[in-house]
Amino acid sequence: MKCLATALGGCEALLAHPGHAQTAPALAAAPAPPAAPTASAPAAAPTPAATPGPRVEPNAPRPADAPPPLVWKWARFGTADYVVGLTGGAITLGAAIAQPRAKHSLSGGLWFDNSVLNALRVHSSNNRYIFRDASDVGLSLTVTWPFMADALTTAWWYRGSRDVAQEMALIDLETLAVSGAIQGVTNVLESRERPYGPDCGSEELPSNAIDCTGSTHYRSFFSGHATFSFTGAALICMDHFENDLMGSPWDAISCAGGYAVAATTATFRVVSDVHYPSDVLTGALVGTIVGYGVPWLHYRLKSAPDSSASGLNLLLVPAPGGLGVFGVF
Repeated sequence: MKCLATALGGCEALLAHPGHAQTAPALAAAPAPPAAPTASAPAAAPTPAATPGPRVEPNAPRPADAPPPLVWKWARFGTADYVVGLTGGAITLGAAIAQPRAKHSLSGGLWFDNSVLNALRVHSSNNRYIFRDASDVGLSLTVTWPFMADALTTAWWYRGSRDVAQEMALIDLETLAVSGAIQGVTNVLESRERPYGPDCGSEELPSNAIDCTGSTHYRSFFSGHATFSFTGAALICMDHFENDLMGSPWDAISCAGGYAVAATTATFRVVSDVHYPSDVLTGALVGTIVGYGVPWLHYRLKSAPDSSASGLNLLLVPAPGGLGVFGVF
């Protein structure tokens, strides 16, 4: 008891002196023994540690040196645009299924057709199919480039704007649908025989060959490959220059590259003896006009939502017997 009292007194003295407040030894109380679990309160089982899940990035990774995200400055793809696009797509599909007319509006070459065709086409059937396959590759490049390279890769991933990519892709689809509708209807109505048509029944091209018996035999005017290729090239130019996708000089290089592939594709259709030169020239002209014209209506005549400039907005309104298109300036 005396030792305990002395120890307590020493502790009180040390605690009372401010200079020793930090160095005074503390009396540690003996830890109480753990309480035994009772029947009414069983011991809780240990909680397992939570396993961390995968980290979710809020945005897709972009290059460190990528320019600022794009902002859509034009009017949105509207109801009238959907109607035009779906109608054009339906006409394009229907024309591809329909048989050309039995009466052929055009026969043989026109003006310079035969002289240019004889100078360009290859005479071996195997080589003709090689150039035909190469033209299919060119068509695939020019048609898919506005979607896969410009909209998806450049606008969405590189420039970080899903909104701009979506609007660009919708305009591209509408434009290609209009081109396909014009080409398909003309193709069926004109029913022009292919340049190789007179060779059907020869040793090199039997009369029962698919090229001679199928509906493609009378689908020469005008070239679908040239139409779609030049439409795609025009879309590449419009999308790059109007939205400044990559900046100078890459936008100009992309535009020139699109036209180089389109011109090569159209030329290969003459080399492979499936089109006359007038077929591919008409297709190139129609594709260029539509390829620039339809996007121009979006980028020029339609005003941006946050702009006070006047423009053209197309609306669907009720009309006697159906719907009408109403333009607001």
